[in-house]
Amino acid sequence: MQVRFLHSRLLYILTAVLFSVKDIHASLTDVWTSPLLSAYLHKNHDQSIASFHGIKSSRLAKTRRKAAVAAEEPDNEELQVVKQLQAKLDVIPLSSWKLMPDTALFTRPPRNADYNTLTAIKTSDTDMDSPLDENDSQILITISTHYKVHWRTTVLSKSSQHVLTASQTLGDLFEVMPCVSNELPDEIMKDNELSGYKEADRMSGSNGSVIVINDLAYGDGLNEEDYAECMTNSTTQIKKAKTTMHDTPFSSLQLQINAPYWLLHQGNCEHFIVIDQIKLKHSTDPATGYPLTIYQTPVSLDNCQACTKTPAAWSIVGDVRLETSPCLLCSSCWECMGDADEEEDVLVVPLPKYRLW
Repeated sequence: MQVRFLHSRLLYILTAVLFSVKDIHASLTDVWTSPLLSAYLHKNHDQSIASFHGIKSSRLAKTRRKAAVAAEEPDNEELQVVKQLQAKLDVIPLSSWKLMPDTALFTRPPRNADYNTLTAIKTSDTDMDSPLDENDSQILITISTHYKVHWRTTVLSKSSQHVLTASQTLGDLFEVMPCVSNELPDEIMKDNELSGYKEADRMSGSNGSVIVINDLAYGDGLNEEDYAECMTNSTTQIKKAKTTMHDTPFSSLQLQINAPYWLLHQGNCEHFIVIDQIKLKHSTDPATGYPLTIYQTPVSLDNCQACTKTPAAWSIVGDVRLETSPCLLCSSCWECMGDADEEEDVLVVPLPKYRLW
């Protein structure tokens, strides 16, 4: 997005001083194919945005930055090329293209959802492509998943992004998309009462799911009365699809770009899936390993309420030695607490580990 923004700004600038489309294309190509010039524009843009947001570095960081700039200072010839580009930008009489200080009021600072925890494309363990659908396997669909934030259920946040082939099914997407609710520990029942929780070693499957696309509910088909059946019994606008999500390839659906489709699983865990892009497979795209996971939002972990430094691993409920209930503690602090009194009704709940699935 940043490259696209810089590209549009530079195109707007050059349009003001040039009149030939060929000249504009040549000028853009000369700038963006030059690592020195493109890095210079990126650096200036980042510095402008950082100053608008009031981001100030410490004195030590400034010293290190100055030392790094001095060490990487270009030679006289490269410096002359940069000065020539800046001179062309300075003589442009237009002032509307420049970022003014008031821009900070309309420029969104980076959020948690802007960062990707994945350093490389994550492939699936097994390739789900069917050899009978080679034509559909050449069509790639990029899909984003979104969830409702806890502090305001009317706000959605992006959680992951995946690439599937048109021959793959809605069930393939559901199996690969990450969700914290799948990490919830299993309950331990004793005399029909909750006595504790089991710590999960890996992500468990969902107990029921449904995806609604074009007023058709695609259930998981695990039971005779699945989520799709229950939904159609409660409303007349949505009808149950003839196939389940694991038997419905994307090639059989009429999909709309940037339209949210509703997904429900684990009782009340809601997601929205959005089709971002549909394209033909390119030679540079991976040949196998679909569905691919190309983006995953970092998770904000709660710190231990005792040491306030380490991410919490346990939620302690009903322990009178702690000032709150439930109380989030890390493994070290909980070990230091020792075992609770057997007469006390204390529950130790393991928190999700937030693995990169």
